[in-house]
Amino acid sequence: MAALKGGVIGFGNIGQNLTGYIHRHKKDEAKIIAACDTAQAQLDLAKREYNLITTPDPQELVKLDLDFVVVASPNAAHPDHVILAAEAGKHVFCEKPIALNLAEADRMIAAVEAAGVVNVVNYSLRFIDGYLKFKTMAAEGELGQILFVWHFMTRGFGLYEAGARHWAVLNPAQSGGWTVHHACHSIDFLYWVNGPLATAYCTTQSTVPGLASEEVLLGNLTFKNGAMGMVGDSTCCIREHQTGIIGAKGSLLMSGEHDQTVMRLHLEGEKEERLIPAIDSKRPGGGMDHFLESIRQGKFSPHSLRDARHSLAVALAMQASARTGQAVPIDEELV
Repeated sequence: MAALKGGVIGFGNIGQNLTGYIHRHKKDEAKIIAACDTAQAQLDLAKREYNLITTPDPQELVKLDLDFVVVASPNAAHPDHVILAAEAGKHVFCEKPIALNLAEADRMIAAVEAAGVVNVVNYSLRFIDGYLKFKTMAAEGELGQILFVWHFMTRGFGLYEAGARHWAVLNPAQSGGWTVHHACHSIDFLYWVNGPLATAYCTTQSTVPGLASEEVLLGNLTFKNGAMGMVGDSTCCIREHQTGIIGAKGSLLMSGEHDQTVMRLHLEGEKEERLIPAIDSKRPGGGMDHFLESIRQGKFSPHSLRDARHSLAVALAMQASARTGQAVPIDEELV
């Protein structure tokens, strides 16, 4: 089969990284031939470094002879760009979050499903060794009934007050705010491992003047199956995580970062815990390998826009809870 041809909408860090990954590691399977961005400097870079066709107009890009489109534009632009690509018959790889509200998410889902195109959302934890082990062990029942799932992590570039200001904090109208933009990773992990969530209670802190955007958050969640969940996220530059499951038959804990990661399994009745080899580093291509494989096999992906809708609904409920100080039902119609 000939190499698949792709275009990228949004040639910032993520668009560049995915283009570089495909060119270095997937050149026999796929190639990026075009890039779209509103910034001329990004287009100049795309032409200089990768010899790509460049355009500031997404409509021009999707008219090219492409098999797929990578949507790595600012979050608020994802709906229009995904719909444009789908209506042009292109398979779609979309960065998270898929949208900033559920009405837009529904438009996107309707477009890709009407077009019958493969669509994958780049929730990277789903493609990392350590988190895949959590998913597998929970699904196989080794831990018994799941009672509690949590995921805490710090990422980003630092707090506003310290001067290391992440664009998602500075531009909540474009990003959706830190909960929608980044805590969605933790939310999606809980949903992926243990199913839909029912209620959210969330508190936040911020050093941004006027508290215009959350920077630190803690969410207490309940699952529809009765289990408890918790997520914690922050823009602070200390890079560390702790992930865990408590089940009726045992517990699983992963903590650290990259080569310092430790995963411990403690089963009821066993005196010693088991140390399990784990890698929590991002795979260079994230979900891109899965996306390209899905196209080649003609199979729809379980990591789709439709599946990502629930994580967005939870993030929006958490933001509503932080505003009101009340627990909020995760309303699938909340916009």
